[in-house]
Amino acid sequence: MAGLTLAVMLLSSLASGAGLLHTPAWLPGACAWLAGLVLVHKLTRFQMGQAACMGGIGLAGIGFAASQGDWSWWPAVRAGNHPLLAMLGAVTFMQLVTRTTTDDQPLPRGPRAVWQTLAATHLFGAVINISAPVLIGERIAHNGRLTPLQARVISRAFVAASMWSPFFIAMAVILDFVPNAQFAVVAGVGLLASTTLMACSAWSLSRAPDATHFVGYPLRAGALWVPALLSGLVLGGHQCLPALPVLTLIEGAALGVVLVVLVLQRPRTAAAELYRHVTERLPGMAGEIAMFLGVSVMSAGIAVAVKHSHLQLAPSTLHAGGAALLMATLTALAIIGVHPVASVAVLASLWSFKALNGNLLGIVFVLVWGLGLVASPFSGTSFVFQNRFGLRTLDLLRWNGGYVLFGCGLGVVVLYAYEAWSGLI
Repeated sequence: MAGLTLAVMLLSSLASGAGLLHTPAWLPGACAWLAGLVLVHKLTRFQMGQAACMGGIGLAGIGFAASQGDWSWWPAVRAGNHPLLAMLGAVTFMQLVTRTTTDDQPLPRGPRAVWQTLAATHLFGAVINISAPVLIGERIAHNGRLTPLQARVISRAFVAASMWSPFFIAMAVILDFVPNAQFAVVAGVGLLASTTLMACSAWSLSRAPDATHFVGYPLRAGALWVPALLSGLVLGGHQCLPALPVLTLIEGAALGVVLVVLVLQRPRTAAAELYRHVTERLPGMAGEIAMFLGVSVMSAGIAVAVKHSHLQLAPSTLHAGGAALLMATLTALAIIGVHPVASVAVLASLWSFKALNGNLLGIVFVLVWGLGLVASPFSGTSFVFQNRFGLRTLDLLRWNGGYVLFGCGLGVVVLYAYEAWSGLI
């Protein structure tokens, strides 16, 4: 039931964003809320507590606004952030057509394997998201365990993809909450930052004492055509159809590529594979659904409460210095468990993002995603590593702490460089 409900949400959200048919405004949001209720039992304690905390904050603001006769919060709550959830759901289908490697390929070893594993995890993770580190980790783990070096390589390469990939939650949130952020600019700067971080990681990790015995993951050029095609479709489509919401474009590109590839390669099993994915894989989004439903309530509640309290909390302008301070603050919050989604939603409720430099703000947020979540003991990546590969809670924080500090320094350089560059054009 949850999977089919989410499939209806996905298709109705796509139709609404693309202006196709006459999709009722309430339909995709209602499906998101129904699926969230059905999947409550699949949430972990942390996920349930996180959603309840955000929802409680929002309900307090909504109650205050309702007492003033203000019901302007209702459309945002009703929508339930369905464009973000639909995009994330569409991206999960990429697992059906993105083949990373075959089990009979020999695993590369030594310092060179560090480079290959970084590149493979980064590129595949940019498209199939959290499935990439799981598949790669399970392939190279010994008796279900990753070495510290393997964990550092995979975690850094995967999370860094959030700085530029349009198929990550980070870019989706930025495009949804920061209306004047330009996708090509934010993704381009994020790609430059992530490439620099990956190059530095490759140089340093390949010289680690245990790199000689490192067992890595093979990277095949033939496996990269789907990621390349998807990226090209999104970028090209955005240039040709600038009025189309980028989230809708990403969703449509992902579903379109999957359908075409399945029909061409596996026509007899295509329908069965799609149905199995809908009923088995989509319900696995329970955590994301709960988080975004909670965010929709929290952001709506804070926004109407601030409106009625007449607080002036937003800065009038945003420059590189303030952006650097904001990046450091949000990164620290992400490490101690405040997810960037919540941080962005709260700021969007308190500040008028339209009055600020959207590109600079977007760059701050992608840097926070790529740096804060790679070391946070409370991130989804950390939970996957703990559950699948036997890592302890603070392992990624210990192993990636220096990397985060270096990344923050690089982030400051990137922010000042962007400000200088944008002033010249």
